[in-house]
Amino acid sequence: MNPPIRFPQPRPTAWRAALAGAVLTACLGLSGCAEPSDSGWAAFVAWQQDARRQALEGVLHWSTLYQQSFDRLTAMPPSMAQDTYLENTVLLLSVARKYEAREMDAQQFSQVREQIERQLAARLQ
Repeated sequence: MNPPIRFPQPRPTAWRAALAGAVLTACLGLSGCAEPSDSGWAAFVAWQQDARRQALEGVLHWSTLYQQSFDRLTAMPPSMAQDTYLENTVLLLSVARKYEAREMDAQQFSQVREQIERQLAARLQ
């Protein structure tokens, strides 16, 4: 496997990191979603936080992150949170592929990614 292309990454700010953490853990408190003790959701959240960190550092392709997220989500038991995550993951995968094809710059990608993540967080509340 070829090493990932390192694209310039915008500097994460504290609010971006907080938003990412909130998005990743928001589903755990939803009714109809898995309880925090559910090892499936806990494992997914832990994996995604680590993979997102790697993508921010340029070690992992964003499209790889979202493709793996999609694969992991579809393997989980169905839930409203899973459906919401899947919808957003498909959007994020599409945007990541455009970014990696150089159809948008790092700032545009960051803005679109953050907007989709904010929408996900709002839908999960």
